[in-house]
Amino acid sequence: MAETPMAGSEAGTLSGLTEREAQEFNSLFVTSFLAFTGVAVLAHFLVWLWRPWLQTPDTTAASLDLVQPLLSMIS
Repeated sequence: MAETPMAGSEAGTLSGLTEREAQEFNSLFVTSFLAFTGVAVLAHFLVWLWRPWLQTPDTTAASLDLVQPLLSMIS
């Protein structure tokens, strides 16, 4: 038994999704990507505050002065 293609303009698309499903998937994908990127940027910023790369003695002392109050709030 042969399958019949979907009715309308969506017939024969590579993904097999309708236009509405493709838009919904795209919006979910973009939202998830932005959330993941935001968490990654925040994590990199917090690690940089804790242990800055490209360190000099001045940046190390300054970052420790900044992070000490944050660490005392957590523990």
